[in-house]
Amino acid sequence: MSIPYSLVLRHNQPGEPEQGNKTFPCAQVRTVMNLSDMAKHMTSHSSKYDKGDVMAVATQLTSCIREQLLLGNKVVLGDLGAFSVSLKAKAAPNAEEFSTSLIKQVKVKWEPSAEFKDLVNEASYEYVGTREAQAEARKAEKERLNALATQQPGEESPEEDEGGSNLE
Repeated sequence: MSIPYSLVLRHNQPGEPEQGNKTFPCAQVRTVMNLSDMAKHMTSHSSKYDKGDVMAVATQLTSCIREQLLLGNKVVLGDLGAFSVSLKAKAAPNAEEFSTSLIKQVKVKWEPSAEFKDLVNEASYEYVGTREAQAEARKAEKERLNALATQQPGEESPEEDEGGSNLE
């Protein structure tokens, strides 16, 4: 299995348009896996725990991590990494004028352990094109199949008319 990606154009250095656009890879999501999906997947690895056990532990762990973060604690979970919070706020001109009403967001930070930091040496990649290009290809394929489905016996297929190969 490989990480799907497409290519995008971006400024190499934000704020420096004279440098022009450069081509960068952009990871694409193949599937969104929720807790239930992950629990089912974990049990497929010859686990002695069933899906319900895995979900119960994960649900409780999530609740407890949230509780500890709201208390200002950092939670370190071995190979999973560490969770902590950072604050996003509007600036105050000085300490006397600061109030907690200036805090606009509490962000959860994940610090990956070594298990997650070196994925580049284990990863393989698969070019899949942009979501827009994939959608256009799916639309063209549906149109082609619809044209073939409505083709009368003895008619040339749309591929033959365009110089393509006949799939029949």
